[in-house]
Formats: sequence, C-alpha cells, structure tokens
Amino acid sequence: MNRRRLLRWAAASSTVPVAAGTVQSQSDGSTAGTDGGGSDVTVRLVDVTDPVEGGGLLRWTAELENRTDRTVRPTVEYLVDDESAGTVTLTLEPGETERPFPRSYRIEPAARDREVTVRVRTEGDSAARTVTVLGVDELDDGLTRPGEPVTVQPGTTVFFEAGAVDPDADGSQFTGWWVDGESVGDSMVGPAWQSVYYAEQNAHYWQYTPESEGTHEVTAGIDTEDGNYRADWTVSVTPDGHASPTIEAARPERGTLPVDRDGTIDLEIDVADPDGSLERVVWWVGQSDLILGTSEVSGTTDTASLTVDGGLCHTCPVIAWVICDDGTFASESLWQVDDTGSGDTGLSASITETNDPVDAGEVLEVTAELANGSTEPVTRDVDLVVGHDPQRVDTRSVSVAGGGTETVTLEFETAVVNRTQAFPVRVEADDAVAERTVEVIGTADAGGRVTITGTNDPVDAGDILEVTATLENATDRAVTRDIELIVGHDPTVVDTRRLSIDGGGSESITLEFETAVVANDQSFPVRVAADGCVAQRTVTVRGTN
Repeated sequence: MNRRRLLRWAAASSTVPVAAGTVQSQSDGSTAGTDGGGSDVTVRLVDVTDPVEGGGLLRWTAELENRTDRTVRPTVEYLVDDESAGTVTLTLEPGETERPFPRSYRIEPAARDREVTVRVRTEGDSAARTVTVLGVDELDDGLTRPGEPVTVQPGTTVFFEAGAVDPDADGSQFTGWWVDGESVGDSMVGPAWQSVYYAEQNAHYWQYTPESEGTHEVTAGIDTEDGNYRADWTVSVTPDGHASPTIEAARPERGTLPVDRDGTIDLEIDVADPDGSLERVVWWVGQSDLILGTSEVSGTTDTASLTVDGGLCHTCPVIAWVICDDGTFASESLWQVDDTGSGDTGLSASITETNDPVDAGEVLEVTAELANGSTEPVTRDVDLVVGHDPQRVDTRSVSVAGGGTETVTLEFETAVVNRTQAFPVRVEADDAVAERTVEVIGTADAGGRVTITGTNDPVDAGDILEVTATLENATDRAVTRDIELIVGHDPTVVDTRRLSIDGGGSESITLEFETAVVANDQSFPVRVAADGCVAQRTVTVRGTN
C-alpha cells in the first residue's frame, strides 16, 4: 500500500521551556500575576517552538498555578498576534499547578523572517512570547496550478493545486490555505477526497469562489518532513475576467445510470469554456469517494469520455470536475448508479459494517454480505483489498446457498502512523465488488475521537439536516475543540461549534445544515471534524419530485 499520508508535521524547530517572570515570557503590563500581584492564578508559557518555519505548526503549552487556598476554575484564552487560537477551562485545587492540553497554530508562510507574539491569559494574569517565523522558499512553478495571473468574474470558482514535493516519499505533506492573511482551509478538511486526490493526482487542492470585485492574495503553505514551502497567487476579480466552464450535454442523459457489473459503460460529456482554456475532466464516484479516471480536453469546446469496466456502487453519484488551465472550475453530479446486476442471477456484495475509525496499529474489521441471486449454491474466495495502491490483505472462503445470503468479516492490522489517514477498502468475490472509505486515527491524534451517533435523515429538500456527534477526550486534561460539520462531495464547512471536554470525559453536540431545494433525491457524505479526528456518514435528502 502506498504510505503517502496527509500528515500535520511540525516544523523542524527547537522547543524552548519558558517560565513566567523571565525575559522569554513577559507578563502583560495591563494585568497582575507574575510580579506577585493579586491574581488568584499565575499563568506561564512553556514548551514554545521557536523558531518555527512558515507553513508549520507553532506549538505551546500553558501552565497555571492556583496560588489560593480554595478551588478555582479559570478560563485560559490563547492568542497569536491578537487573533484567538482557542480557549480552555479547567479546575485547579488549592496550590495545584496544571498544564492544559498543548495547543498549536498553523503559521502563514512568507518569503522573509518575521516575528509573531503568542499570548495566554486568564482573567487576572497573562504571559507572552515573541517567536521567530522563518521565511520559506517558493514551491517550484511546475508543482503549482494555475499559473499567474488569475483573473476571474465574481462568482467564478478557482481551483488551486499544490503538488507533491516528493511523490515517492514514504511520508507525505500537509497544505494549509490563506486568503488575504486569513486561514480558510487545509488538506485535512474532507480527508477522504483530499487523500484520494493526493494519492491519484500528486497534489492537494483548494476551491475558492470570490463573490465581489477586488484583488485577493491566496497563499498555500506546504509542510513536509524535509522542509516547508509556499505558493502565492494574486486573484483579480473583475466583470471582464474569466468565467467558469460548463457541461453542455451528457451521454447517457443526466439522471439514473443503469450499470451491469459484468459489462462496461461508456460515459461522455460535452464541455465548454468561453476563454478556450479547457484542460481536463476528473471523474469521481461518490459515497465510495473514488476517482474513476481523468480525461484530457482542450480549447473552447471538447468532449470528455471514459469507459468504466465492471460495476459501480448502487445509488452512488457520478460527478465530473471540469478544470481549466486558467484555474476556472466547475463541478456537477451527473448520474446516480442503478446496479442492474443485482437481479435474479449471480453473486452480489455489499459492505454492511466496519469498526472504523480505529487507532493506528489496531485491527480494522470489514463486514460484508454476499447475496446469491441464482438457484444454485456457490462457493467463492472473498478478498479484502486496501489502499490507494491496492493490496490484498485477507481472504476467506464463503459458501452461499441458492437464493440465500451469508455474512463474512475480514480483517487488516493497520500500520502505526503518526497522523490520521483515510483510504479505500474493497471486498471482492469474483465480479461481486463493494467499496468504502475508512479512517485510521494516527498516534498524534489519538487523544480524542469523534463518533456520529445520529442524524435526522432522510429529510425533505429545504429542511434542516441535524447531525449529532459524541467527542471523547482520552487525555487527563480538559480540552476545547472547534467542531466542524462538513458536507458534500465537494466538501464545504457549513457549521462550526466550540466544545469543552473534561479530561477522560465525553460530550455530545448537534450540528445543523439547511439543505438545498432539489428536484431529485440526493445522497452525500457528512463529516464531523475536530483537530484531525473525523467521523463520516452518508445521508439522504428527498427531492421535491
């Protein structure tokens, strides 16, 4: 299996212990505490990474001391250059000193060295540290898309890519994105699609849709084991800028796509770009989150075609991404698969359950159901195949009576990896195939876990979709997490909440999304993400027809 992973590698930098009252950590002049003033709680900064490379993670830990003879419950606020980086509330017994869970903050990269200030503060005390951010080199032009200049009309989506610095490396890279200095996304958002695209296309991507006229600076920070890089674009938004490409026609017609798993199917779309910059079409199949293939196109109008061998997952959407070399982009869900091969003959397979997410190094279990549509009994070897570079890891022999079903559980001992990763698993029994994306929690992210415990789907188009999740804190310290609800095959963050969890505890939260008014039924993934921990489920919206 290809071991390239989406990892949040820390920048190569020293970790400097810092104590309150020293020249490295200065008390905020507007508050008391480190100078022996009247604060109940003294706050210090410890274990600060300094220097840190641009695009990397600035890490630090707060240390709080209760100087009173009573129990106190302070709230600690973290700031980087006066921008909030989270809060945490904890309980301190009389005379107790406690360190909340370490914090981190992704630093926007730049060409030159600069300084930022990290501050932690409570109601009565604060401590600050000035940290050097090292300038980083530009990513090679051959690894960035689109080229400069980028000029688009308002409402036009631009598709940015930061290529793999070393595609053959055992480790991988993390990419963060900023617009005009504000962090807007990273390669861990929608991990299944990002990891699949990175594995297949050797690049991380980000989609940006400016809505009003003006000029914006877009920056990618690329964090690798061997050093960091940056990529910079200037986006000019004008009425006469480039417009989005379009999908003019599809063959078969948009809608239901009958598929026989024993045969092939030909897909075609006519695409157009008013600026003559057509470059490629990336074909996706949703729910199983896979790239079916890539078709090269060019000019103002062209036809993209793809032949798919074998079956596709029943009810899965087939989605086309149209990408132009000027950066303009369009996406459309064209067909929903109707698997006609699951009738009264032959064997069909479906994955009914997995035990993911599992911690790195633990055993992943995949349970599948085999249905025999014929009248005769069959015996088949059932294989479990994992990874973007498929590897067969388990095989079981299963006999299924005529007209009957059997359940089989296959296993795979996951690798011990540092960061959380998502990858496909596939169950194969001759021509019967089922596929799903699963997740392994890296050792650096194992301090917590997210589980989706319920949704109110199916909901009618236009209604509110509710997703309830439980977050576990496996550490012995209280933590505060920003929880995101991410929806769609083109992942979009639609709701964000902040949640505090006591050490060893768990909390439930409900996030919401107002669904679009659509004519036909739609199924799409929803993900709940919190600092690298992700849970996913497919939901359904009933169309108005």
